[in-house]
Amino acid sequence: MPSGQGGAGGYIASGGTSSSGSLNAGGTPSSAGAANAGGSPAAGGAPSAGGTPSAGGAANAGGSPAAGGSPSAGGTPSAGGTANGGDASGSGGGQSGANGVEPFVPGQAPRALQYFRRGINLGNRLESKPDEGAWGGRVEDGDLRLIAERGFDHVRIPVWFSGHAGEAAPFTLDEAFVARVDQVLNLAAMQDLAVVLVLHGYYELEADVAGHTPRLLAIWRQLAERYRERPETLAFEPFNEPPQNMQSTWNGLAAQLIVTIRETNPRRLLVIDSTSWADTTTLAALQLPDDANVAVAVHPYEPKLFSFQGKDWGDPSWQTSGVIFPGPPATPLVPHPEAQANAAAAQWFMQYNTLPAAENPSGPRTVREQIARVQAYRQASGRAVMNTEWGPQDGGDPTSRANLMRSMREECEAAAIPWTIWEDPNNLPLYDSATGQWQEALVSTLFD
Repeated sequence: MPSGQGGAGGYIASGGTSSSGSLNAGGTPSSAGAANAGGSPAAGGAPSAGGTPSAGGAANAGGSPAAGGSPSAGGTPSAGGTANGGDASGSGGGQSGANGVEPFVPGQAPRALQYFRRGINLGNRLESKPDEGAWGGRVEDGDLRLIAERGFDHVRIPVWFSGHAGEAAPFTLDEAFVARVDQVLNLAAMQDLAVVLVLHGYYELEADVAGHTPRLLAIWRQLAERYRERPETLAFEPFNEPPQNMQSTWNGLAAQLIVTIRETNPRRLLVIDSTSWADTTTLAALQLPDDANVAVAVHPYEPKLFSFQGKDWGDPSWQTSGVIFPGPPATPLVPHPEAQANAAAAQWFMQYNTLPAAENPSGPRTVREQIARVQAYRQASGRAVMNTEWGPQDGGDPTSRANLMRSMREECEAAAIPWTIWEDPNNLPLYDSATGQWQEALVSTLFD
């Protein structure tokens, strides 16, 4: 969701509708502006450390498997690069073989989900426009080692592939750019980090789905072929945060994406976002194929009026600063005029200023509601869900941000939901590549 650039459009908080857009609990603004600051994250499988996941869960009892076959420096991991307890056959990803696509068994998590328990996004780097570094961040060689040493088992890598592909058929990807993606994947593999590779920022498609579908499919056909020999510790998330206006087209497009990738990767873990910017309220609308290796992603940034406070790339009603977690404040907070003019935001602030912490919309109740939706969907559908984006941006005070981070992490782990916190140098910096230092007051809440 947060990408440091652009984005007014989307959602505010649980419930209600605004003149500027829907405020359901969940979504994140589309790029009518919001550069993908990550978006927001669901039901599937990250057990608490060492635990055995429930039916929707994932992870071997016993700890986090290595991400799979460490290549030699600069090399490409072979299809069989085994992740501890992994599979050297390549069946997790590439090679089509006699077995083909595995049939879906409700309640049985995808095999590869065991590698994804506690992760972090490499945001505002490879999805920067026009090139890596344009938004102030790059993937540095030491970043992946730093991440692995801190205790994360995977990274999610948002990439602006659509900005590096031809405009006319066959929509060829720029080799130099994709070689850079290869390099980052290899760096992750060398640190035994699994990877979710996600296409970010294809806003032209959001405005014209039919017109851009052939190009999107061509991009993924090339990527799937290129990475078919990578081990099962590489997952694909084919499209980040389909917005609200794609609710009627997303199931059909997602089906085409899955079929395209399955031509060369019959068992690769695929992560499909819910609509309305990966909102928890739209999970039930997903229609997924008979495929055992498909998981669902949500991005619960709630409460958004806390998490995105003061961010000018988001909904205008987010401009109120000084929101704490949990509420209520000692002195009632006067909302920004844009929030006062938005009925849903105005109601949210009235409750924020008056309700006790246990019932406050800027409090753990809101986090629990998000996770409860994920659990309900998981129970009804039998599908695993991942929380692939979440986290309070840097507009709030450090103590409140730490409180929300701990609350979301604890709720996810209690429900056996894998999580991947958003991180980027502009909106939610958690580490410094130059010094190798973490913002421990925040990051410690993810592991305590």
